[in-house]
Amino acid sequence: MRIHVVGIGGAGMSAIARLLIAAGHEVSGSDEGHWPLGDALTELGARIAPRFGAQHVEGAQIVLRSSAYGEENVEIAAARAAGTLVWRRHEAWAHLARGKRVIAIAGTHGKTTTAAMTHFALQGAGIDASLICGAAVRGLETNAHAGASDVLVIEADEYDRTFLALSPEVAVVTNVEHDHVDQFPSLADVEAAFALFAAASQTLVTCADDPGAAALVGAGRTIGYGVLATGAGVRIEDVRVDGSTRSSCTLAIGAARIPLAVAAPGLHNLRNATAAIAAARALGVDPALAAAGLANFRGTARRLEVLGEASGVRVIDDYAHHPTEIRATLAALRSPELTGRLIALFQPHTPSRLAAFAAEFALALREADLALVARTFPSAREADDGGAGARDLASRAGATYAGDPRQAADALRGLARAGDVVVVMGAGDIREAGERLLALLAGGTP
Repeated sequence: MRIHVVGIGGAGMSAIARLLIAAGHEVSGSDEGHWPLGDALTELGARIAPRFGAQHVEGAQIVLRSSAYGEENVEIAAARAAGTLVWRRHEAWAHLARGKRVIAIAGTHGKTTTAAMTHFALQGAGIDASLICGAAVRGLETNAHAGASDVLVIEADEYDRTFLALSPEVAVVTNVEHDHVDQFPSLADVEAAFALFAAASQTLVTCADDPGAAALVGAGRTIGYGVLATGAGVRIEDVRVDGSTRSSCTLAIGAARIPLAVAAPGLHNLRNATAAIAAARALGVDPALAAAGLANFRGTARRLEVLGEASGVRVIDDYAHHPTEIRATLAALRSPELTGRLIALFQPHTPSRLAAFAAEFALALREADLALVARTFPSAREADDGGAGARDLASRAGATYAGDPRQAADALRGLARAGDVVVVMGAGDIREAGERLLALLAGGTP
């Protein structure tokens, strides 16, 4: 069957496309410009166009569209006019999940890392699970994997309520907070969606440390994990952060004590790893084997990713785009080895999110020693605000407004000094600022 993917460059859609190809489908796709995860699919035989055009959907039996593009998209309009079946993301998930034992990883934060960790935890027990992940995973070097087993691990995104298409054998909820305000006007709307997701699971794994997650109850058994987990839960003890790249702890599961070490800093990443082990355990995996499998986890793209070091300045890229995520990232980088300052460059993602959480963003950024704010990344779903929101945030946070990523890198070059850690944060194109900064510090031409 020929399936054409509208918006194939995005992390979610390119992962789906990779598994569709592995399942034997002929896949084509398009997006605006070149996207590494989408372009990589050409090596598997996919035809990828760098711009949208009605001609691209000709001959397709199904047109699969990203949530980023609506009915006004020329390819979706052409498919509708031709009577071609149009799928949204949840329908592709349901197709790929058919006949699989599904582990669905949900939560406002931590989904990508936890999904990748779950894949490695299962590998520790010899289970070659398929994976749909929101970022490239080191060791796989891509964001999806077609496994030989009947297990499928999905990063279950709540946007568009997509995760409600799943009835997972195991559901993980890392946390529940207000986000995606264009889809969920209030926290109550988010909580209602997560309650439906949890109710569809056979086994629910929830973070006992997060009130929103802890309040959920699944249709079958519910297992809590975290520092506060008690009883039949999985408890995190003896937390140790070994510099800015690793963390470790002991997991208490009943009478057993299992050492856990992961190549990711911060308590939040120990929670993610514990969720992965709890999910694997719910599928029947020995927790000790799952913990051993996590020794092979080396991180995911744009999640506390070290870009490099130049002139004594370490530069890190992170996907944090919510106040809670900014605080977790900054806390993870406040390691004993930090001899200089922690400098944060933040690029807000969508004017609607910035407007909803402006006060919280300002407080979070004040936890850095020095903060800069780049112009808001509008995304395909929202119009640009001309930089007004980011300027206001900079003022509230006592930060410097830094313009676009190129201008931000130039500003950072004049501020950073040996011993400092610079973290660039956001879900848009702010990584470019970190890469340019390294080149400038090294004396090269970016």
